[in-house]
Amino acid sequence: MVAVLGEVDSRSGPVLHTRLREHIRLAGPDLIVDLTAVSFLGIAGLATLMAVWEATVTAEVEFIVVAHTRAVLRPLRLTGLDRKFDVIPSLAACHAPQA
Repeated sequence: MVAVLGEVDSRSGPVLHTRLREHIRLAGPDLIVDLTAVSFLGIAGLATLMAVWEATVTAEVEFIVVAHTRAVLRPLRLTGLDRKFDVIPSLAACHAPQA
């Protein structure tokens, strides 16, 4: 799991992209990105999530985003990214048994 804090914008987006790409090789079955402490998700952050999601599809790794704030959910919904990969409200939901 990778926890992200603060703003994901044009300055931090490339750093996040590099860090997440490194975790794809290490993640095993899932790459979980915790965005619950993100206060701003800009275009660069959205592009980063999309690029990393595409890399996980290629690597056959599940990509899960943990988010529950408007600052993150709204841009994900407006761009349709919330339909590309799993967006869950908490880490507990990630480990909940499937019905």
